[in-house]
Amino acid sequence: MSEITAIVNVFRRPHILKEQIQSIMEQTVKPKQIFIWNNGNKEVDLEEYKNDPYFKVFDNNYNSGVWSRFIIGFLAETEYVCVFDDDTIPGKKWFKNCIDCMNTKEALYGTVGVIFKDSDKYEHKERYGWVNPIEEAMPVDIVGHSWFFKRDWLSYLTRDRLENNTYFSVGEDMYFSYMLHKYASISTYVPPHPRNDIDMFGSNPNTGYKYGCDGNTGSNIKSTFNDAYTGLQMGGFTNLVKRVNATSITDLDMFLRKMTNMEPFALIRPADGEYQVLQDNTLTNIDRWTFVKGGKLKTDLDNGIKMASKHNCYVGIPCECCSLEMGRWYINKYKMEPKYITFANIFVNRNWKTWIAYILSNRIQFTFIGPNKLPAEFSVEKYINIPLYLVNSWDTDGDNFINMILKETQNYKRKIVMFAGGPVSKIAISRCWEKNPHNIYLDVGSSLDYFMKGSSNRVYTKDENLLSKKVCGFSSKMITI
Repeated sequence: MSEITAIVNVFRRPHILKEQIQSIMEQTVKPKQIFIWNNGNKEVDLEEYKNDPYFKVFDNNYNSGVWSRFIIGFLAETEYVCVFDDDTIPGKKWFKNCIDCMNTKEALYGTVGVIFKDSDKYEHKERYGWVNPIEEAMPVDIVGHSWFFKRDWLSYLTRDRLENNTYFSVGEDMYFSYMLHKYASISTYVPPHPRNDIDMFGSNPNTGYKYGCDGNTGSNIKSTFNDAYTGLQMGGFTNLVKRVNATSITDLDMFLRKMTNMEPFALIRPADGEYQVLQDNTLTNIDRWTFVKGGKLKTDLDNGIKMASKHNCYVGIPCECCSLEMGRWYINKYKMEPKYITFANIFVNRNWKTWIAYILSNRIQFTFIGPNKLPAEFSVEKYINIPLYLVNSWDTDGDNFINMILKETQNYKRKIVMFAGGPVSKIAISRCWEKNPHNIYLDVGSSLDYFMKGSSNRVYTKDENLLSKKVCGFSSKMITI
């Protein structure tokens, strides 16, 4: 069983400390150690804990704000850390609940989650968790009251300059979720809080309302929640509800910014050809590769998209103007999170010229993995050939090819790798992202054909064709929050 360090915070509720520690000690998955962070309370007596080696006591003589309790997590010697507010009494199965969720999908988990309105202000659209029970884990914008995460993820929290002095008493919850998404494509979730099992809750509702509404919340406020939220939005924080009205233009802008900043991410684009493979239908596609019903490619592709969804690889799907039925099938089949759903046509149609101009004008250096590479204006660092008809021989050659790609990319860091190989790209990218999530992996498909092959059979490259002007978009028919 994975080991956990619990971090409790003493501020204005020292009278709750014993009850909180008892509830942590009674967890069905007992923590390896408990850190007690006294945030400047000069009346609390911590001697009994200081004399017990099971506890590590940080007895500060001043209030250092809401951020410091996370920073001491670097001293934990366990895989997981769980930080608690001082008004939070967890049910005895809280840690088990979080670990079970982690085994399904790695994410930052918390006992109350917020989905923001589509607004520039700190306004809640929905709250879930102990305040509003849910039967299944749910993606949210931020979590609070209790945070469960991998210790190593703290490095993302401190990767940029911390805003602890600017936002002394607020913002650490928003900032943590933002940094995890920005640098590691790690989601924020609320685990199940079923009405009939309060033991799974991260905060007992009775004590949550009793202690949380006792007038002891807050600190020396130097800024408001609105200030912190606005500041993060200016830095690039986006909330879930914005995905409902996303377009292929706004998403391409987002990806180009991430490339400019070298923020690691991965993107695959399963569309109609992959859909036919996943339905186990024999087909020959426009590039003349052939999948035969019953082939191993179907299983590998299915596993690849599952892995991509689990590890928050962006997945481009047909939008409602392309095929609402197919897009919804992908979302439901692979339980896709809205924040990581994008467009199958992200690099083509109206976006194609913008995409090519970005690569050329910025002299983007990349490794290219595809079936052809003619001398071109691109800055290709390395070329790896995908046999033109690898799909046809996938049953015998597929594993060797993937292993070769994994070996090649295992030591890459802060590199851009572009794939053009139909369903092979989806399988390869999902495996590369799982093994080495420190790069940018892009399923560029046919978008570079005009240059790499010397010609293209895609009509979106022709100005007179209507596809060259087409913009894809989502709506509530496709994306639900």
